[in-house]
Parts: sequence; C-alpha cells; structure tokens
Amino acid sequence: MFAAFPDQVEDAGGGDLPAGWSLVRSAGLTVVLMVLAGLGTVGGAWVASGHTPDIAYTTLLWEGVALVLWCGLWGLLSGAGSLALGVLVVALPWVRRRRREGQAGVAVEGATSTSSP
Repeated sequence: MFAAFPDQVEDAGGGDLPAGWSLVRSAGLTVVLMVLAGLGTVGGAWVASGHTPDIAYTTLLWEGVALVLWCGLWGLLSGAGSLALGVLVVALPWVRRRRREGQAGVAVEGATSTSSP
C-alpha cells in the first residue's frame, strides 16, 4: 500500500525512532478513541437502564423492544459525546503538533505543499 503512494509516506522525524513508529502512534490513538467511545456507550446504556420511562405496555415483547431502544439510543448518544470529548482532549492537540512538525519540515526542506491547513 505504501508503495502506491510514496509521496504521502511521512518520516518519523524523531531521529532515534524507526519510521514505523508514526504509524504505531496513529493506530494507538485510534484504539484509545475507540475504547473511549465503547466505554461511553456501555456506560450510557447502563445508566439509562436504571432510569426507564414508566409506560404501561400491552405485551412483554413491546416492553423489551422499548427498553432496548431506550438504552441503545442513550448509549449511542453518550458514546458519541465521549468520542467528541476524546477528540477534543486527545486527538486535536496531537494533530496540531503533527502539523507544526510537518510545516517546520517543509520550511527546512524547501518543498511546497499542495494542501492548505
């Protein structure tokens, strides 16, 4: 895959770190955000299961469907919220630091960038 796009492969830039560590750090950040979203989803569904609406259901099936939908929707909402918070706290500073390192490298090498930040 990297042979197809050799101009888009970045150096680690650390000097003492191998070039593959950039990919490892990116994958680690992705896994951290996935785990954070998963924990938010499970936590939100767990809290919602303790606060179900008081509705008189006609059958046990409808009560089960309503409970799954109630907990599932609140779980998705809290998962999305925790993922957004994780991106603000963890990912945005990391991306900004990487862009600054990339812009400093471009200025030193004299290469031009085709994309705007």
